[in-house]
Amino acid sequence: MLEFQDLNYWAILVAWLVYTSVGAYWYSPAGFGKLWAKLSGVNHMKTPQDEATRSIVAVSVAALFQALVLAVVIDSLGASTMVEGLKLGVVLWFGLTALTTVGNTLYMRLGWKFWWLNSSYFLLVMTINSVILAVWQ
Repeated sequence: MLEFQDLNYWAILVAWLVYTSVGAYWYSPAGFGKLWAKLSGVNHMKTPQDEATRSIVAVSVAALFQALVLAVVIDSLGASTMVEGLKLGVVLWFGLTALTTVGNTLYMRLGWKFWWLNSSYFLLVMTINSVILAVWQ
């Protein structure tokens, strides 16, 4: 059964901060932003400010819900150790992120490098957050 009353909302907040801070670096020019722009054909520097702000807000809200859903799944499955969290993070990433983004990426003709760049970000944050949420209950 999916339960919400036993969730650690501080852990969810930390997981949300992991999603957003790692993502901010990952897709920045200091991280993989230049490669992402090259592979996608999208130049963030040419995006109008209001559009960029709306996108950042939308991604931040989505990341908060991702952290919440991940917490519900981990709690519902009873994962409570670092190893269980790590395994669950990898399985969820593989089944729900990696595999579901293959079609979108390839249909948009962005290629396997683009898929791996985006997918590996989610591998990193989902495994870190799964460990946080499993251990910090």
